[in-house]
Amino acid sequence: MYKLYTITLLIWMSFSFSAITMETGVGGGQIYFSSGQLHHLKGEPESSVRNYLESIQNKLGHENAHKFPLDYYKDGKYGTRHFSFQQAYNGIPVFGRYIRVHIQGDIITSLSSNIDNIDISVVPIITKSGAMDIIRPVYISTSTYLKYQNLQIYIQNSIPHLVHSIDAVSFEDPWRYLVDAHTGEIIDRFPLLYEEGPVIGSGINLLNEAVDTIYVYEGSSFMPIGQDLVTPYLLCEEYCWDYGDCGGGSYSDCVVSPQQGNCENGYILDCNGECFNDWYMQFPGVGNGFCNDPWLDYAEEDIVLGPYNMVDESNPSLGNIYTINSYGGFYTDLSYVNSETPEFTESSTSLSHKSGVSAHDYQRKTLDYFWNHHGYSGIDGNGKRTISVVNYTNVAGGLDQRNAFYNAALDVLTYGLGGNGYRPFCAAQDIVTHEFTHGYTAHTSGLIYRNQAGAMNESMSDVFGYLVEAEYQNGGDWTQGEDVHYTGASRSFINPPDYNQPDHVDHPYFVAYNPNPQWSNDFGGVHYNSGITNKIMYLVIAGDTHYSIEVPPLEENLNASRQAAANIWFAWSSFYLDPEDDFEIGRVKMLQACNDLYPDNFNYYQTIASGWASTGIGSEIVFTPGDLNQDQSINILDIVELVNIILNGSPDETQLYLGDLNSDGSINILDIIELVNLILG
Repeated sequence: MYKLYTITLLIWMSFSFSAITMETGVGGGQIYFSSGQLHHLKGEPESSVRNYLESIQNKLGHENAHKFPLDYYKDGKYGTRHFSFQQAYNGIPVFGRYIRVHIQGDIITSLSSNIDNIDISVVPIITKSGAMDIIRPVYISTSTYLKYQNLQIYIQNSIPHLVHSIDAVSFEDPWRYLVDAHTGEIIDRFPLLYEEGPVIGSGINLLNEAVDTIYVYEGSSFMPIGQDLVTPYLLCEEYCWDYGDCGGGSYSDCVVSPQQGNCENGYILDCNGECFNDWYMQFPGVGNGFCNDPWLDYAEEDIVLGPYNMVDESNPSLGNIYTINSYGGFYTDLSYVNSETPEFTESSTSLSHKSGVSAHDYQRKTLDYFWNHHGYSGIDGNGKRTISVVNYTNVAGGLDQRNAFYNAALDVLTYGLGGNGYRPFCAAQDIVTHEFTHGYTAHTSGLIYRNQAGAMNESMSDVFGYLVEAEYQNGGDWTQGEDVHYTGASRSFINPPDYNQPDHVDHPYFVAYNPNPQWSNDFGGVHYNSGITNKIMYLVIAGDTHYSIEVPPLEENLNASRQAAANIWFAWSSFYLDPEDDFEIGRVKMLQACNDLYPDNFNYYQTIASGWASTGIGSEIVFTPGDLNQDQSINILDIVELVNIILNGSPDETQLYLGDLNSDGSINILDIIELVNLILG
């Protein structure tokens, strides 16, 4: 009787209290993970979540964590909801420090936090304009403009800094600089370039395939689509706002009238009456009334973007598509869009035509995939337009540009002209999706493009490139960029070492952490180490044995396995990852995402864990009798799981192994008693 009473009491407690499993790791901030039935929401969700955070403030290590500003609240798939709170100190946001809370139904099922206790003056000594003066000499002779982002707190080597965040915006080499607002020191910088009613028409793409439906703008010319696109509008915008419109009017109303005053040559008076070193003055066309000029002829610019040539405005809610030709002038002849059925066919500019067809078509399919499968709209999730530049070359008059890249400062996708064994880089569906996914990552997790965070960023683009290609090309293949290469490919999911990538942390190709990431060392192996998580994606979808570890597929059916993996990867990258996460932390967060999405499917959890373990990161899930929910701990949650198995009947082989504690060949109340005794010791 005592045992039965104990069973009843424990089951009731399981719905009243949380059993928390916690993992801590070394990295930025005080890292905390928690999973289980953590808290039942009561009343309005945000208030309930904040009440829970207040109740565990000792575990989080911060007494004001429940007061942090809401970063976002989003609905996920299968009943999940996600809260993100960014740490702030005296109203200043703290870079990369978040509390992320995940909900299934009305229960908080997991959270992660990465926050710091901070003590720093938030009064800047270096002004915004002073910080920009510090950066400007680096770009004095280049066609780059500086765009101020915000004042924030940045943690470097456990030391907080008050910093000005400034983007050096250019087409080919954009960077984000962090300038210490107290000392003027440039304490860090991040690359922002990540490499690689309409009328309905038809066309031929770069693979000489017929494309039946292409949406293009009907008309021969139209105005630029915004002030945040490269040349000359960026330059004009910055110039006017800083110097030509001290009254704070709009961009469209500003008129530039810089005055030299008593300043020496090369300097002008800014809005505060101070002499300012203005590199803009070096370029022709800058002067009185420049903002009203239609374009700027850069003196040192090899390629000037011309008129837009293909526009899909068919579905603004998904994000309109703008495709721009940058090679050999531009699409100056738009007559092919002036008929009811415009044709993109062989002509003197057939290469340009085919590139436009490929990029335009593949981008629409990418947007459709993200919306249809994940409810994600446009490049930013909120229907923002997608801009693609095709046939790009940075060699004046040249034909060789074997690359594609995403510019985070501009939100622009660019596809090189190819050459020397390569087609134009918009020839491949997976590459077009790859670059778009860099934009998606920039607008979600914000994984910094260096070391292991950058490798996961690169891999994310490869993964979704594969998924979209599989959607539209008969299941796709396990290589990246094969349609761009006349022979071979860029990367392999099945065997990354074929392309000099590691498939295990002990592989000779694995790149160790680099404290000085830069272009010359691949920013700490972002393209090399992406092979690790690419391999994991292949293993969990297709299943295989890798480094003596058996990884079963998520599902026996390949399509079902692929969709389950896509759901886990999307949730992981959208709601769980933080900008500076490494592989170890990424693994824990993917397991969180898997468990939150599929709380009743422990086989998925095991597969994900085995996939990571097979590359040398973390360990396999060990089946321990009594650990019914396979969380590596035997507690009250396992009793609940055992009761559910009994009530549902027909346990599978794994459940029978874990739950038949008295070894009588069945699961019943006697096993619950054994489990209670096991917990009570």
